[in-house]
Amino acid sequence: VRVCSAQCNAAEWSGAMAALTGFPYGVVEAIAEHLGVHDLLPFGATSLEMHWIAAKTASDTAKYAFDGVLPAAYIRLGPREPPDWLKFLMALQPRCLVRGNRKVWPDQTRPLPFVLDTTGPWFVEFKLAAAGAPNGTPTIGLVDAGCPVTTSREGGRHWPGDLSRRGTERFAISLAPYDGTVLAARPGSPTRCRARLRWEKIGDEQGKWNDPMSCGFLIENRKLKFFRDGGGGAWHSGETVCEDLPKQVSPCMFMSSYVGFALVQYVCLWKSLPETCPHCDANFQGFAEPWDSWN
Repeated sequence: VRVCSAQCNAAEWSGAMAALTGFPYGVVEAIAEHLGVHDLLPFGATSLEMHWIAAKTASDTAKYAFDGVLPAAYIRLGPREPPDWLKFLMALQPRCLVRGNRKVWPDQTRPLPFVLDTTGPWFVEFKLAAAGAPNGTPTIGLVDAGCPVTTSREGGRHWPGDLSRRGTERFAISLAPYDGTVLAARPGSPTRCRARLRWEKIGDEQGKWNDPMSCGFLIENRKLKFFRDGGGGAWHSGETVCEDLPKQVSPCMFMSSYVGFALVQYVCLWKSLPETCPHCDANFQGFAEPWDSWN
């Protein structure tokens, strides 16, 4: 039995799948483990038994590929709970977190629908743009995953307020990628901390328009480092801003006293960091302004 649809025409592939129904369960399961995702679809459509084998194989493959990623519990497929493989696809697909122009945006911390183990490595990529914004830009970062998420009247999941700008019971940290300002709040601390990376300012959030900027952060061995595209696809990193992250975190978008146009998109979750020039990247390490407390 040939098990690669790329080598078979439609009739051959349908016949091959039908022939598998007579094989022992263990043999069929072993064959399924060697099929790609596109081949699992016709495989699972052959019979109910093949469907369950395909679903289990897809879920096991997704769990292995994304070990350390936990889709949010609230991900649903209508009234039903989707299978594990579909939960991963739904949680990790690109999405727009905010887009529009408002005179007043609500203060908020909006998480992505998945949690990351901070052993990593994980690189979370965003695109961000701000314009006509006199009070700064939206920020990206993360929050301790143990912080309970609330549900808005519109059905979205969020925390009211910018958790990186106020003392809470949970850790939160965020980056303003235009100028490299980093804000952090730690458990039990009534004050917040602020620092600025050794990054040159890019764009003018108060101007009429700025092209979306690629930015993101790397989580590895409970350490956090922010990145951005400095122009023309040339990524650079910044200083390590935290070396004792919580065991699990939720990637987030933050807003505080924001006015103007905002665009924040989650692009992708990567297992590796973007390519940087090691000689150029050295110029962006360290802090232009060290960590300091502020109220």
